[in-house]
Amino acid sequence: MITRAAASALLLMLTAAPSAAAPMRVAVLVDTSAGTSSAIVQIRAGVSAFLEALPPEHEVVLVTTGRHTQVRVPPTTDRSKLKASAGGMLSDSGPTALMDALTEVDDRFMKKASDRAPVFVILTGDGSENSKDVDEAGFNRWMAEIAKRGVAVSAVVLKTTGNGLPDFIASTLVKATRGHYTSLSNGGGMAETMTTLAAQLTADAARGR
Repeated sequence: MITRAAASALLLMLTAAPSAAAPMRVAVLVDTSAGTSSAIVQIRAGVSAFLEALPPEHEVVLVTTGRHTQVRVPPTTDRSKLKASAGGMLSDSGPTALMDALTEVDDRFMKKASDRAPVFVILTGDGSENSKDVDEAGFNRWMAEIAKRGVAVSAVVLKTTGNGLPDFIASTLVKATRGHYTSLSNGGGMAETMTTLAAQLTADAARGR
């Protein structure tokens, strides 16, 4: 695994020269359900590390996907506000409604980001999925739509119970949009993984991906 120091060095290289590529709007969806409750402290640290590593011109939307979708911070470049909110995330048990959260955030924030490159970052467990507004057919249509729009999806999955539906959803989206996927057996290494992902997304943005 790339170290946090190495990822930071990569970021310095990538941001040394200006790029004409559009800045990103990154929707960070954090699973606060029972599937991640054992690692909530490490998840807070991971999101904070991601925010620190992502260059300041890129907007971030911070969303939690526990029992209900909660937009904690709408699109902003204010890292202080984002980090403060990330530091207050708590587990709310139950299943996660990942499909509902993805489609809702896309409708509210990503389709309207015409001057920015839309990117989803999913940080989820592999427990139960409890979406009520989107069925499988509707989600498949949505997945095909975002792939055509050039939306990129990356995911970090905390695998503690097996191959749950949230993991399947996340990995399928990553494959469909050519994003980045990492799985962890526990919360250890979460900060380094999220720092690395920020570097990968920065490289993608520099290439106009």
